[in-house]
Order: sequence, then structure tokens, then C-alpha cells
Amino acid sequence: MKKYILILFMILATTLEGFADTATEQQAPQDPRRFNPEQFRRDQEAFITSEAQLTPQEAAAFFPIFRELQEKERTFFFQKIKLARKTTNTDKEAAKVIAEIDALELKIAKLRMQYHTRFCSVIPATKAHRCIKAEEKFKHKVMSRIASHQRGEKK
Repeated sequence: MKKYILILFMILATTLEGFADTATEQQAPQDPRRFNPEQFRRDQEAFITSEAQLTPQEAAAFFPIFRELQEKERTFFFQKIKLARKTTNTDKEAAKVIAEIDALELKIAKLRMQYHTRFCSVIPATKAHRCIKAEEKFKHKVMSRIASHQRGEKK
């Protein structure tokens, strides 16, 4: 169950571009319970910038690459969800699905390695490392907020 929640979160985290209509947002207040990808992206970038202590120039160099990575990861996450939901009736089918999921996870890991190298080419490695850690910290904060909301707690 935790894995499915994590996969769902990753999809939400990477589905940032193209969903919010800023004109509509300015005209009418949006339901606060509804996911706003643009606001999520702004919050994520502000958090990472602050945590990693990025200068405006570093942030301008880093975030286009970061968003590109998230866009590519999203493709793999959708594929993983599709596979995870697949019903299998035999051990052979189940083994095939497991192998396909494992292959996707390896592709994601290789993709991240490539992009982490790119991060280090545009900002210092210490700050790239801080950005990676800040992204994880941000994910945990969001998941904690979602979990407390589901339990009915107010923050």
C-alpha cells in the first residue's frame, strides 16, 4: 500500500506542467482541497531553493533541468502504475510483470544518475546534493500533510 501511495505521490509531484489556467485562478478563488500543479511547482522550487541555498542564477540554471527530469520520470511512473494494476492469473504472467517493473525501476535509476551529473555541471556538486536532499524532504512534507489531512487533522 505504501508503494502505491508513493507512486501516486510521484505522479502528482511530476505532473506539474500545463494543468493550471492562470487566468481562471486570478478570476475565481480555487478550491483549496483541489491539487494545483502550478502552486505545487512554485512551492517545491521555493523549498528547494531555500534548503539548498541556491542563488537566483543557480536556480535559473538548475530548475529547467530538474523539471525535464521530472517530466521523463513521469512517463516511467505511469508505466509502473499500469503494470502494478495488471491482473495476473499465472505465476508466469506475474513473473513477467515483476520483471517489467524492475526494468522500469532500473531505467529510472539510470535516468536520475544522468540528470544528477547534469545538475553538477550547472551548479556546484554540494548544492546539487542539497537539492536532491531537499526534494526528498519536500516529498516527505507533502506526504505527511496528505496523511494528516486523511486522518482529519488540521495543520
